[in-house]
Amino acid sequence: MKIHILLTAFFCSILLPLHSQTVRDTTANTVVAVKVSGYVIDERNEPVIGATVATVGKRASATLTDADGRFSLAVRNVPVRLKVSYVGFAPTTVDVPEDSISNMTIRLMPTAALLDEVVVVGYATQRKTDLTGAVSSINSAKLENRPVTNATNALAGLAAGLTVTNSGGNTPGFESQSITVRGLGTLNNAAPLVVVDGMTGIALSDINPQDIENISVLKDAASAAIYGSRAANGVILVTTRHGAERAPRVTYSGNVSFETVAKRLNLVTDYADFMEIQNAGLIINGQAPRFSQGKIDEWRNDAGRNPSIYPNTDWQDHIYRNPSVVQNHNLAITGGTKTVNYNLSLGYLNNPGMVYHTDYERYQMRTNLDINIKPWISIGTNLFGYYDTNNPSAENAAAGGDVIFGYGAFNTVPGMTLYDPATGLYGGIQNPEEENVSNANPYRRQWFYKDEYPVKTKRMVGKIYARIMPVKGLTIQGAFSMNYWERNIEHHLTDRDLYRFTFDGPVLIREGVVRTYIRRYNYRNTFRSSEVTATYKFNVSKLEASVLAGMSQEYNKYDKDYFIKYDLVDPSLGAIDAGMTNGSITGNYEEWAMRSYFGRVNLSWDNKYLLEANLRADGSSKFAPGHRWGYFPSISAGWRISEEKFMRGTSSWLNQLKLRASYGSLGNNATTSYYMYQSLFATANYILNGNIAGGLAQTVLANPTLTWEKTYMANVGIDYAFLNNRLSGSVDIYNKDTKGILISLPAPLEHGTSTVPNQNAGEVNNKGVDFDIRWNDYIGKVSYNIGFNMGFVTNKVTKFQGDVSSISGVYKTQEGKPINQLYVITVDRIVRDQSDLDYVQSLVDRNPNYFATYQRPELGDFLYRDANGDGKLDTNDRVEIGYGTLPRLTFGANLGLSWNNCDFSMLFQGVGNHQVYYNNQAFRFVTVMGQSLIKDITDNAWTPENPYNSIYPVLRNSADGRNNIASDAFVHNAAYFRCKNIQLGYTIPKEITKKFFVENLKIYGSVDNLFTITSFPGLDPELGANVGYPAIRQYSVGINVSF
Repeated sequence: MKIHILLTAFFCSILLPLHSQTVRDTTANTVVAVKVSGYVIDERNEPVIGATVATVGKRASATLTDADGRFSLAVRNVPVRLKVSYVGFAPTTVDVPEDSISNMTIRLMPTAALLDEVVVVGYATQRKTDLTGAVSSINSAKLENRPVTNATNALAGLAAGLTVTNSGGNTPGFESQSITVRGLGTLNNAAPLVVVDGMTGIALSDINPQDIENISVLKDAASAAIYGSRAANGVILVTTRHGAERAPRVTYSGNVSFETVAKRLNLVTDYADFMEIQNAGLIINGQAPRFSQGKIDEWRNDAGRNPSIYPNTDWQDHIYRNPSVVQNHNLAITGGTKTVNYNLSLGYLNNPGMVYHTDYERYQMRTNLDINIKPWISIGTNLFGYYDTNNPSAENAAAGGDVIFGYGAFNTVPGMTLYDPATGLYGGIQNPEEENVSNANPYRRQWFYKDEYPVKTKRMVGKIYARIMPVKGLTIQGAFSMNYWERNIEHHLTDRDLYRFTFDGPVLIREGVVRTYIRRYNYRNTFRSSEVTATYKFNVSKLEASVLAGMSQEYNKYDKDYFIKYDLVDPSLGAIDAGMTNGSITGNYEEWAMRSYFGRVNLSWDNKYLLEANLRADGSSKFAPGHRWGYFPSISAGWRISEEKFMRGTSSWLNQLKLRASYGSLGNNATTSYYMYQSLFATANYILNGNIAGGLAQTVLANPTLTWEKTYMANVGIDYAFLNNRLSGSVDIYNKDTKGILISLPAPLEHGTSTVPNQNAGEVNNKGVDFDIRWNDYIGKVSYNIGFNMGFVTNKVTKFQGDVSSISGVYKTQEGKPINQLYVITVDRIVRDQSDLDYVQSLVDRNPNYFATYQRPELGDFLYRDANGDGKLDTNDRVEIGYGTLPRLTFGANLGLSWNNCDFSMLFQGVGNHQVYYNNQAFRFVTVMGQSLIKDITDNAWTPENPYNSIYPVLRNSADGRNNIASDAFVHNAAYFRCKNIQLGYTIPKEITKKFFVENLKIYGSVDNLFTITSFPGLDPELGANVGYPAIRQYSVGINVSF
């Protein structure tokens, strides 16, 4: 784009004198009254070079902007009206008053259809008007100035059919966002393939968002088939920033963010109330109360005067920073000449973490270098790497960790003094009546390991390429890339003393002594690939054609080792030999290789009729020799209806109307084991002649017929643009059948104790629609854009295990139903009074065994429903609820405004009706001794004093869990509408910044996760049933400056 602009400026510099001479000739006899000057910039505050600035009227005069976007125009008088235009941008008209004739700033907005004019596709780029597949493009403008540090999280709400789910929280360095494209199409790995600058094996979260130039999401078979066996779940192509022919530019972008917890739990923090609720749960079970009235009165009478001795603790005040201050700094140098273009970027991130002891640091570097040796030969390199460190205890706060859940903060009670600032000591239970029930302190889960041994992760990626064009139209390119990743974890267990605080001073109740050890995990992954492609483009009459052929080869090796030694001679020593007692030592590696051949043909006749065909053949070592090769073809066509002669009468309001259709097959080789087609063995002991002898035993049976999962997808779409491209968008309808899904089928008992291998026996169907619409326009000096995208997909298992379903906890998979549909018993009512008890008795009178499976309810309990009407209550009364673990409807919306040097934007994101099962320590209908209680539940539970207005059942002690079994009482709608980002920015006028040799200077403020509208009772509807690190609200201030 930069080269295009510079060439335009060059030709304009030749033509401008002629144009200006014409203007002078027509105005030779007039007297110029005044000069009007200013700058023309684009939506990213970059100068627009070669834009035409002309007066409106019969005697028009005009000029062109220079390399800085500056113009100066002589006009007859003021006020005057100027019209500014440039190819690819919507023309704008500006009224210039007498007091604003100099140094004005005029902003041009790109037309919607041309904003994504060139789209990155597999091994090439295409004009958007020539696309026949379903591709969503996300440019850097949608990511700039947002204080995001994880590119995966930044994509939420930006593309139709793209679902980003925060499946386990935002623990720095352990973010667990997952991406799906067009729903869940398999029972196995459903993650899309990520390709960064033509390289695979890189996680999207590894990339600095500030380095991204463009992201393309390939959603159908036509666009993704060129990647064959790994494209069944879609492909995400990331293109990073490259240099351009221009003077060197230094750009700094940085922001400081203040993070707070988006939603806190409403805990029972009054310890006197807490003890009474716990006693009530025991008494209703017929158990003796735990807490004496004397202790309850002690806490209530103290009324908070001695918080260390009679605490009423909310553990959220202790484990969360308020706020957490995050720093993000990026420096880039870009530029180039006719022969060398370069882009070098450096990044630094410091995130102390919202939860204490989750601090994270990352250093990042990327360089892209392109060298044109001759007009027909060029070489280049892409280098990328990062080094980061995590607190060794950080993973305890991630999904599955126990800083908050498990044995962490939820395993505490309000009657604990977690930390006493007066003495600097950490505490435990203050009430001796709870002595043997709870002795935890959430701080212990945070300092679990010594901070001076951080987790270290590094990635180094290098790619070199060469490109030659030996004859006109033919381009041959070869590339080799190496990708190395390593993570080193070292744990040194630590602890501290816990005290009880009294009026006579602190009393030691738990000594912080642990068995010392050194434990190390080492993980390494080496990936290398090479590829050669040849592209030939030619024109014959009205035919434009392009032919691509190529081959690639990949190799991947992942190895890990683990060892531990106990009883260090000195706890301060960090050497393995300091341990006196040997622990376990394990290690293993896995490797695979793949060879591929691929090709594509693109045909365009008269710029109206488009045809594309793809074919890829992949051979993988993951399958037996006779089943290694898979073939994945696709074909697609497009018809640009708006270019037809019979549509010429619509050209004043219809700019683009294109019909697309595609069909093809894709593959998925993400098997659960790289060696599943082989028999696997492990060491074992045998008894021979009364003696123990070592040998091997088979652990996994072989399946030599194992092969690819295949997805067959049909797609029909329409692209449209109206009203000078101000209104544009697309609609896609698709049908996706995945066959040969690897599942485990029932096996006869004769197979012994060996694991039965998976078989290609499952089938899943997805149907859906993607829709997006955009409007770009301006009103006076205010330019604005509005966008909305939506994806809707239904999912159904069409072949599984016949009539046999797979039930895992509360999830059920069976033929004719969605993947992982909820399967629980339903609640008929709460037994509120004697009339309900009489109804329960009538059920028993009809069938004395009615409650043989589930306990008979008493006052305040749930009465579950006999769903199948067989006159008894059992597991057959469970019903299917919802549509699986992923939402069917996802959507995003954005609004952008700019006026003079100010800009404002908002991004919204959400999901439609989505049923999730939410039953954990934060939402349950029992009381557990020594664990936290949720006030929202205790205040709305059935009690004899509140029999009719209660929402939840009576809270029994966990010894009786009749009200806490898996039921629809724990099924909630996790639909939500979220303000993902809101931002306000101001660009300092160029007449000011140029005085300080600054090309561009912008300051901005931003808020992420400002609000969420939902009825979901949990911490975050996006997390759903998952628990871990809390959802974050982020307030940021930032600056972008270029020299």
